[in-house]
Amino acid sequence: MKHKMQLPLPLALLVENCRSSGESDAHIVACIKSKEFSSIMNRTAEPSMAFVERVQLAEELHIDLEEAFRSGYEFGFLHLNGLKKLLRFRFSLQAERDYSSVDDGVRGFELNEHAANELQALIHRQWQVVQDREADVSGRSLFSIHLKQE
Repeated sequence: MKHKMQLPLPLALLVENCRSSGESDAHIVACIKSKEFSSIMNRTAEPSMAFVERVQLAEELHIDLEEAFRSGYEFGFLHLNGLKKLLRFRFSLQAERDYSSVDDGVRGFELNEHAANELQALIHRQWQVVQDREADVSGRSLFSIHLKQE
């Protein structure tokens, strides 16, 4: 299994927000290298994000965002609001529309098995994705996410 780098929350959300534009990873990497996001900004889930400032943060921390696209990444620390942003950016799931918030996570959202596995790989350090209902005819199952118990 390939080692995945851990990204700090602001940088992981930058990656996910840029990907929400629908552009290729190669195009997004070019935007990051040039610090020019005008071609994707208005198509992202959060156009008001401080894109350039987050790229500068990556540089200050000596984090290679291009490597994150190439080899994959996982979240280092992810609080509940960050989890909700991830669900919105990656899967277009909105709080209280597509799932309910609970004290230790979220519940009641639908994903296919592949998407649920991707999600678990991103957040496995703190969170556990739990299947609550088997797949229906559309191939989507019902899931919850809970904080891992120590």
